[in-house]
Amino acid sequence: MTQSQIPPTTLPEADETRIDESNRPPEDTSDGRRATAPQSKDAVRPSRWTAGRITALVIGALLVLVSLVLLGSGGTAVWADRTQRDGGYATTDVHQFSTSGSALATVSTELGSAGVGWLYAPSLLGDVRIRVTPSNAAGPLFVGIAPSTDVDRYLAGVDHTVITEFWGDETENVAGGQSASAPGTQDFWVASATGSGPQTLTWDPTDGSWTVVVMNADGHSGIAMGADLGAKVPALPWIGLGLLVGGAIFMGGGALLIVSAIRHRHADQVSAI
Repeated sequence: MTQSQIPPTTLPEADETRIDESNRPPEDTSDGRRATAPQSKDAVRPSRWTAGRITALVIGALLVLVSLVLLGSGGTAVWADRTQRDGGYATTDVHQFSTSGSALATVSTELGSAGVGWLYAPSLLGDVRIRVTPSNAAGPLFVGIAPSTDVDRYLAGVDHTVITEFWGDETENVAGGQSASAPGTQDFWVASATGSGPQTLTWDPTDGSWTVVVMNADGHSGIAMGADLGAKVPALPWIGLGLLVGGAIFMGGGALLIVSAIRHRHADQVSAI
């Protein structure tokens, strides 16, 4: 059979139409622009997370974190006011300290100073109470409060121990070779108590830098004792309430920002379908 005898292949009408459309050049529109095929719905869409929504989400998260700190602090203040009072004093637990030196002294405490010192301002504090109980019957014990500069001069060159963190029972030994004179012979103490057995010192605080010192009454070395601190804080429940209210406000604002950012994004996704 010759090539001329092979009958031509006939395509279905639908296939011919498809071929014709694929080979047809784009038509010109009335304004001179060529018509283009519509884009698929599966084309890549831009992200719905705009800069404004991301900013709102970040700020909302920060507000929630701040609110947790405020709520925790406020709850602690209310708890201390309700459960930690002893004779009208908000009181700590008893902490144990000892030294082979001549004195136990706290680090300098700033009252009424700038920054967080306002929390210890005398205007917020009532009387301060320090209770000291010797762990052995070694003799009369002395506990006193004095300006930090006077205590530093008094204990210069004397082997003693500094209580660097009362709440964590942390101390630091300060070496020295001199013997301390009897603390009762010094005239710089603003409040003091001396005697055998447990001693209680009460002090009306004022602005300044202060140090608490515990010694044997005759100044000899070797001290072991337990101590607790207490203070009358008339404003404590109001401070706690204020922190709780502030925490609730920050929590509400942060939650609104987070929900708003997420809800708007969801709305955009629904409208784009």
